Amino acid sequence: MRLPLFPLHVVAFPHLPLPLHIFERKYRQMTADLLAEGNEYGGRFVVTMISAGREVASKPGAGQLTVRRVGTICEIRRADKFADGRYALLAVGVGRVRIRKVDHSGTYAVADVTPLDERRGEDADSLIPDVQVALDGYLSTIREFLAERDAADMEDLLADAELDIDPDLIHESSAGDVKRVTRMDRLIKPIRLPTDPLAASYAVAGVLQVELSRKQRLLEAPDAAARLRAELALLQREAQLLGNASLAPMGRFEYHAN
Repeated sequence: MRLPLFPLHVVAFPHLPLPLHIFERKYRQMTADLLAEGNEYGGRFVVTMISAGREVASKPGAGQLTVRRVGTICEIRRADKFADGRYALLAVGVGRVRIRKVDHSGTYAVADVTPLDERRGEDADSLIPDVQVALDGYLSTIREFLAERDAADMEDLLADAELDIDPDLIHESSAGDVKRVTRMDRLIKPIRLPTDPLAASYAVAGVLQVELSRKQRLLEAPDAAARLRAELALLQREAQLLGNASLAPMGRFEYHAN
């Protein structure tokens, strides 16, 4: 199977949406080709994570990218073209592939790829309840962390200003903070995992805020059970890190996923 290759500093997962802004000339051409009626690729391309190099070269022909050999086939579901030739795409991951060979002779790279089997693995179904509990705790900890950070930022702002502020204005400001936190709570909604272990494993992978190398390892996991076990450990670890961070002075603290 041959498909256009789109290297990104992103890990795309099967079953999950991937919004894209297409602005570089060669990928505009790739998108136009993918959207052409009767195109040989069926509107599909492969997203693979860049392990070395830049998404956008500083000048034409400046350096080759190094990419990971396991990527995800993505299918365009919606495309909006702007007057200047850029595109806004909504793609969805449909399956994993191993990249065998890359042809750089054209405007954009085209890869020979082999689809990877999707296996459930041993006891995959029994892992979902524990992962669900860990996911609930992780999202709850994120909400609490962000709420505490917002409150600490407001306290620092008032302390640094050293102004005589009307208490009514402070009350109104606090009410605004409550509204902002409420909006944040709506944004970070509880997630009910699918009963299918494969779909559940990819759903968690998409939610986890960890560095790309860890996400890539989740993509490359041999089966859903192995992926869910790794995600269970990551969810528990990240929740603990965030929980510990909330005990630190918050005014100048910034969280970075490990």
